Amino acid sequence: MTLGSDIEAALPALRAEAKSRMKETVTVGSFTDSTDPDTMQPVRTLVTERYTGKARLRYGSLTAASTATGSDQIAQPIVVQTPYLSVPWGTPRLFEGDEVRVDDSRNPLLPGRTYQVAGNGVGETAHRYPLTELS
Repeated sequence: MTLGSDIEAALPALRAEAKSRMKETVTVGSFTDSTDPDTMQPVRTLVTERYTGKARLRYGSLTAASTATGSDQIAQPIVVQTPYLSVPWGTPRLFEGDEVRVDDSRNPLLPGRTYQVAGNGVGETAHRYPLTELS
C-alpha cells in the first residue's frame, strides 16, 4: 500500500462525511427579474436550473494590507469575509455567473440570500466554489 492508494480508498467515506455536514438547501442556475402575480412585488424567477439540493455555505477570512495615503496615516490590515459554496462530489458543474439562492438553512440569517458563482469548483471530497454576495 502507498499513501496515495490509502487516500484514494478513503475518499468515498470522506465524501459521505462532507455531504453530512451540508445543512443548507440551495437552488443554483440562471434567474430573471419578474413580478409576483399575487403581491405584485418584484421577484427573481428561476429560468435554468443547474442544481437544487444540499450544500454548505461558509465564509472564509482573507487579510489584505491597506495602502495609506498621506504622511499622517498608518497602513492597517483589512479583513474581508469571502463566501464559498460546497456541493456534494459528483454534482453537475456550476459555472461562473450562476446565481445561488439559499432556500433553507439552520442559520436563520441565510435563507433568502443570493450569491453569484465567482470561479471554478475545486476539491476532492466536495466541489467548493467561490461566491460573491448579491443580497
